[in-house]
Amino acid sequence: MTRYRLRVTLVGSDPEIWRTFDIEGTTKLRMLHLALQTIMGWRESHLHAFMDADPFGRQLPEQTRRWESPDFEVNNEGTLSEEDFTAGDALQAGGPLWYEYDFGDGWIHRLDIIEQLPSDSVLTAVALVDGANRGPFEDSGGLHGYAEKLAIAADPQHPEHASITDWIDTTVGPWAPRGPGAFDLIGVQTELNLLFNPGESGMQPYDMSGLVKIEAHRRPGDVHEASPIAEFASVLSPPIRSELRQHLHRTGVLEPNEIDPETAARIIRPFAWLMKAVGAGGLDLTSAGWMPPATVLDGMTKLGWLDEWIGKGNREDLTPPMANLRETAQRIGLVRVQKGRLLLSTAAKKALGDPHAQLRLIARGLYRKLSDAETDAAVLLLLSIADGTPAEERWRSVAFGLEVCGWQSSTGWRFTQQDIGHATFRAQQVLDQLGELSMRGRYRGEQDPLVAMFAREALR
Repeated sequence: MTRYRLRVTLVGSDPEIWRTFDIEGTTKLRMLHLALQTIMGWRESHLHAFMDADPFGRQLPEQTRRWESPDFEVNNEGTLSEEDFTAGDALQAGGPLWYEYDFGDGWIHRLDIIEQLPSDSVLTAVALVDGANRGPFEDSGGLHGYAEKLAIAADPQHPEHASITDWIDTTVGPWAPRGPGAFDLIGVQTELNLLFNPGESGMQPYDMSGLVKIEAHRRPGDVHEASPIAEFASVLSPPIRSELRQHLHRTGVLEPNEIDPETAARIIRPFAWLMKAVGAGGLDLTSAGWMPPATVLDGMTKLGWLDEWIGKGNREDLTPPMANLRETAQRIGLVRVQKGRLLLSTAAKKALGDPHAQLRLIARGLYRKLSDAETDAAVLLLLSIADGTPAEERWRSVAFGLEVCGWQSSTGWRFTQQDIGHATFRAQQVLDQLGELSMRGRYRGEQDPLVAMFAREALR
């Protein structure tokens, strides 16, 4: 049994895009294909083939072997199935081995044997050793097209800058690194462990998201199977899911989110005021169904909204900030109206005086009464806030996520900023009621770090 140390190079890349990795010789070529997709950052969206001779050579040797996936009809006489041969079979003559991905763009990879080592059952089947530079963007038009797009994206004065930047936003998305020099060995190895040694990866074996740790490794605050981010990741295609996982780890979004009681109280301040104002005994509404003027004025004053409001701020029907607060609280299940009185829900009553419990209740309630598409949009919006995406770019992140989930706009065209505004409207209503930013600050687009803390909590 042999374990190979291979060096794979994207032929013609400059600066060179390469990886060194170890692989057991008994690994099927099908799995070598998946390993190459992972370590080079491809999305497995095109055809591929292995050959033991340069596919672009002037004259192929008579005994050249070619392996393709059995998932597709093979019309070439003599083509072999990659399911039936191992890496050792393909490398038995000492290499090199050639791997072509996307016959249109023609990404040619050359695999050379650096060293042959004894097989080791303790080691994972594929281990990444080193490398440099990210793989090209999918569908970027070969090496020349990739280089051209990078140059245009880096030049704001180029006449095609806006269109190419838009193409990158749409095609590459928000989770894969953009910089040509990006290379994350630890992140890629984590993905290889999930692929080749899931039992020892430390993750739940039946969790599709790859984000949920086994009980023995799970820390307080880690995601579980029913976490919104785990449920969302589970529906993505494996390559996109891999990009999301690596993005979450790079940005630290899933690190334990320690929020002390004082900070929790600051995050949920408007909702906490309303719950306290309603109280365990409830609040009598006016004959027209509004909160009493004294209560409205108290809220506007204590929340610091009165100074920025034109008017007396004591009538709910003429004071949208208070009307929106109550409406949102009803939608997320904190309060309800019954027989002319505003009452706390059972859960909200139990959470009175406990900022942590109230925060968790609001985080869960954010998803209440949302459609499936709105739920996915809410998760994506929260993610874009938690990972630090600039506010003006968040709609693009949400649009990309919805599209890779299979959602379409009502027109059948790409999502617009207005479409995303509609899809995230009710989630944004909740976020607008959080934190300590003034109404004027929100209008100016200022960012409240407390909302980012809430977003991380709500993703769990």
